[in-house]
Amino acid sequence: MSPKIAIIGAGLTGLASAVRLVDQGYQVTVFEANENAGGLASGFKRPDWEWSLESFYHHIFTSDTEVINLAEKVGARVIFKKPLTSSFFHQREVQLDSPISLLKFSGISWWARLRMGLGLAILKVIPNGLFLEKYNAVDFLPGLLGKEGYQVIWEKLLKAKFGPFVKQVNMAWYWSRVAKRSQRLGYFEGGFQNLVEMSVKYLEAKGGKVLLKRKINKITQNNNGVLVDGEKFDKVVMTVPATIMKKMITGVEFPEIDYLWGQTLVLETTQKLMKSYWLNILEENWPFLVMVEHTNFMNKARYGDKRLLYLGNYLPSGHPQLKMTKEQLLKLYSPFIKKINKNFKVREIQNIFLFREPYAQPVFPVNYSKKLPEMRSEINGVYLANMSMVYPFDRGTNYAVKMGREVAEMVAGDLK
Repeated sequence: MSPKIAIIGAGLTGLASAVRLVDQGYQVTVFEANENAGGLASGFKRPDWEWSLESFYHHIFTSDTEVINLAEKVGARVIFKKPLTSSFFHQREVQLDSPISLLKFSGISWWARLRMGLGLAILKVIPNGLFLEKYNAVDFLPGLLGKEGYQVIWEKLLKAKFGPFVKQVNMAWYWSRVAKRSQRLGYFEGGFQNLVEMSVKYLEAKGGKVLLKRKINKITQNNNGVLVDGEKFDKVVMTVPATIMKKMITGVEFPEIDYLWGQTLVLETTQKLMKSYWLNILEENWPFLVMVEHTNFMNKARYGDKRLLYLGNYLPSGHPQLKMTKEQLLKLYSPFIKKINKNFKVREIQNIFLFREPYAQPVFPVNYSKKLPEMRSEINGVYLANMSMVYPFDRGTNYAVKMGREVAEMVAGDLK
């Protein structure tokens, strides 16, 4: 009988790991505490929508070969387009998604544009920016990109995203954000939830199991294997955040790392509110970080001919917004949406959805690689693979899938 493997967490890391392992003939069971698989990539669907929508905005880049390969394996189709991505600066939408658009940007001097373009180009050609982890981004970037460009654009974005943790963020993380981006963006037909569901179907067709609403309380080791709430497995792969992991198992060392909450307010409306798909906010004292009009990327016909708009934030624990209702958030945000589009009308909103996730954005400090745990943990038979380990890359579906594949190959190698 083939070895039994348990995977804790049915996000894309867990699912990708499970797909790899069932392909090699192992008995795989995935445990998921929530009612849906997919983790941060999971979605929801209104009765009149043809496609699902992610709770937290998602797309992929042309360089994201790991998640593209997974999609091909399970039969999910990816669509690539070139939507407009912009920034809101001095009360207007400004395109800032290419070298040409940067050169046209009048918000900084001609010399500052050239200086920033050169700095970004240098980061693009560096094959591996891990060596940059010894620098704080806020200290290093003014010298690389120029003080003017940094202060007008990047300082605002970093402060808005990381808040009280902004001085902790290292340059290797910033390199990864620049190096892998592409103007063409991808989305899965039916939504990312469709990729998740097709991955689950693939697993089940090969004899794997995905058990939803199965919260794991305790993982222990005995002479014959690893016990997951008393059930014996030969190997266990843990893909949940470290904070949750520590509640399940003792004897596994994991570095302390700060996380930001992810929060999105999603509006279903009859109004087209901006020309861009993606709008970074480059203004002071703004209550949200980014505005994403999904139906400027994917056809609104897939969503009952309604417009879908995300208002996104990363927030530290204890932030006042995390205690607000969706109605309170809409009231807070509405005057600012009106600054972006003076014709914005609350009465055009059909539905409001609010989503929050406590471990959405890890904050990678200087020299984090020296603290990073090995996938093969101190406990024999237990493996670690969560989003704080995709470093130096940012959290994202491609790196979740890559890590899932890598840990599966390690498990399979140890079983041979």
